[in-house]
Amino acid sequence: MTFEGLLFDSAGRISRKEFWVAHLILVPMEAAGAFLFRVHENYLCALDPTRPMGMLYYASLVLMASVFFFMWYCVVIKRLRAKGRGHFSFFAYALPVLATLSVLAPHIPLECSVGLQERVIYLSAMLPFWAIYFVDLGVLKSKSERSGQAAGTI
Repeated sequence: MTFEGLLFDSAGRISRKEFWVAHLILVPMEAAGAFLFRVHENYLCALDPTRPMGMLYYASLVLMASVFFFMWYCVVIKRLRAKGRGHFSFFAYALPVLATLSVLAPHIPLECSVGLQERVIYLSAMLPFWAIYFVDLGVLKSKSERSGQAAGTI
């Protein structure tokens, strides 16, 4: 599967291996994107969101978050289809993901000095969710993978 097909196409299904490859691409991209917007002593971070430069900063944050969320959606919905599930299961995963992003993201009014160590308490509460997410979608085989392996086709 191509890079574009993996991250920007929600049709079809993906295997466990493709799920992990997608996350090996997505996680560093998300971390780098977040770092660009959350650099320590970033003067843009302190801009007034009612001024043009502040609006541009927040608009670019929203655009970046939307693109990453769409790429994540494309990966997860294809893996859920491979497991015989659909959008209901996706929303069960999406809400905690959005909560995690909310904890990590800057807020209005922006506090540029809030470090990760102040947010660890919230992030640690989400660790069980992330464990379930990766075990369910990345470790456990789908029915078709199990039946294909039993038949010797995979």
